[in-house]
Amino acid sequence: MNLEARTAIEALRAGVPNRAAVRLMATAESGIEHAFDELLGAVWAEGAAPRGLGIAGGFGTGKSHMLTYLGEVARTHNFVVSRVVVSKETPLADPARLFEAAMRSAALPGRNDDALAGALAALRAAPERFDALEAAVRASDSRLAPIFAAILFLLRRPTLSPETARRCERFLAGGRMASTVFRQALAGVGAPRMFDVKLPGTADLAAQRIRFAGLLFHHAGYAGWCLLLDEVELIGRYTPLQRGVAYAWLATWLGLEGAVPFPGVATVYAITDDFVAAVIEHRQDTERLSERLLLKGREQESLMAVAAIRHIEDVVQRHRLPLPGLEELTRDCRRLREIYASAYDWPAPELTPGERTATRTMRQYIKAWITQWDMLRLGDAGGAIFEETVRSNYDEDEGLGASHAAPDDEPG
Repeated sequence: MNLEARTAIEALRAGVPNRAAVRLMATAESGIEHAFDELLGAVWAEGAAPRGLGIAGGFGTGKSHMLTYLGEVARTHNFVVSRVVVSKETPLADPARLFEAAMRSAALPGRNDDALAGALAALRAAPERFDALEAAVRASDSRLAPIFAAILFLLRRPTLSPETARRCERFLAGGRMASTVFRQALAGVGAPRMFDVKLPGTADLAAQRIRFAGLLFHHAGYAGWCLLLDEVELIGRYTPLQRGVAYAWLATWLGLEGAVPFPGVATVYAITDDFVAAVIEHRQDTERLSERLLLKGREQESLMAVAAIRHIEDVVQRHRLPLPGLEELTRDCRRLREIYASAYDWPAPELTPGERTATRTMRQYIKAWITQWDMLRLGDAGGAIFEETVRSNYDEDEGLGASHAAPDDEPG
């Protein structure tokens, strides 16, 4: 039995493609891959950060597969990769919680270490790189509070206790640490008044942590940080103000016009292709959410929310995953047959790709093929396969987008 092939089949059977499935099945969406290559190549472009990328498609059309594939591509380009599924635990309207999730899922190319700890270890092994990072953090245009320079100073002190070092690392990854702890740590290494350790506000601190992480990975020797956001359509279930803040933060992550860029960060998101009609147009988000944010004195967020809405509209037009054609189905069915045969050491027979309809998705074809082979392999050739279409749910739920970023949210 080929373990990688078995792992791929089980992931595809569950409808959640993993890295093994993506490596073995690959993808035919060359246009999106080309746009992604351009994005990765521009993360340190002079002048401004690149605009991020979006992918649209219906349920089961391969958005998650595409994100996973792009993550594999990013790793081959020496990028640190994080994947976050937007959910109740990781609301897009709360940058602090989303950043923590991104750091937890961050994977270094070719290594299994914790990403932040691994990057810091690489810096300690190359003092000149650590020097360059400290210089970048202290620069007048870094947009970073002195607390980040203070942490780097502490992490280079040989007398710093292991527990304090771990607390500093947890803080950089999104954890909490009071200013008094920093002051005590600095006093313990003989620098009690060298840095101002006052912490920025919650939203500003989240933005600075993102910016710092990009610099950290860059100076540790990586090409950049790639963030993959899946199921962004969940923001359609947020209440109006939460949704407006989520749009604004999506624009910020993407580096759209008007955002303060995050150098070295490449962001890609996936969203359902009916989101524009069912949410943006039906609820008149462009006008109503912009006005709501303006009435609350949040002019910058209003501008960024509109920018994100325009980006989503453009993505649905230009980067929508199509339903599979006969040539693609034939190719994928043959490739999946090879993987299945390798996974079970069983000569899987050839199958016809199946009836093509205007609504049948790639996920449905793949699960049908696997199920047919299962029945033949297990001696149950007389079974039947039933399919059910899963429809998008955009009913508003006040609890889904609750965040520190929008404490004054209101239903409606």
